[in-house]
Amino acid sequence: MIDAPFDGLVCDLDGVIYRGDSVIDGAPEAIARLRSGGIPLLFCTNNSLATVAQYVEKLRGLGLEVAPEEILTSATVTAETLQERGFAGKTAIVVGGDGITEALSDVCISVKTDPEVTVSDLVVVGWDPELVYDDLKRAASAARRGALLVATNDDATFPAADGLWPGTGAILAAIETASGRRAEVMGKPHPPMMEAAERRLKGAQRIAIVGDRPDTDLAGGTARGWMTILVLSGVTDEDGARSLPERPDRVISSIAEIDQ
Repeated sequence: MIDAPFDGLVCDLDGVIYRGDSVIDGAPEAIARLRSGGIPLLFCTNNSLATVAQYVEKLRGLGLEVAPEEILTSATVTAETLQERGFAGKTAIVVGGDGITEALSDVCISVKTDPEVTVSDLVVVGWDPELVYDDLKRAASAARRGALLVATNDDATFPAADGLWPGTGAILAAIETASGRRAEVMGKPHPPMMEAAERRLKGAQRIAIVGDRPDTDLAGGTARGWMTILVLSGVTDEDGARSLPERPDRVISSIAEIDQ
């Protein structure tokens, strides 16, 4: 083992390992050092757009060897939680991408893709850069008619290569406003995601979480009693870090410094 103050690491992806399609300098090398030191890793993302297989492919393309079981997405957590609550066999209208539709299908929740269908048991909302107005209209209509409104996450922004884009939280706000309903949120910092991450690192006694969002990554870790590590390679800059009401355990410029 390397000499680290943690024996399990929950690692965000967007803004930590990569930004858009560009890897963060030094990220593959840092992950390789942690692996060689025997630190169990879990890559944990609120971005529900892609499937687990697509994340594995992307990370490998960026120079990181990752197994599917090391990837935890908010779409996966949403599907697992709904399955545990007895929603297998129910129907869902989805605002989002393949990550959600595949995860729901894997737990036998039928995704209704016909644009004329506006009644379902569930409305599941995630990030969708191809969102159109009819998607909002259909989701809000189903929620008003009694569908349970669920969000994979409520991140206000998404850290793209050219700046911050509207995130799932922005899409969700429109649906909540139009439907008059409030969603249950599954991703970081909410308990479903944090508990799922802890289960996957079973045996770790000193978990740390590294992320670029104090309000999701770090807040979720603080609630579980984990070590919190803020990187400045994503949505939070140095001024933002200095103004935080609660100081993270560590602030580093990027994950390249994680073991320094």
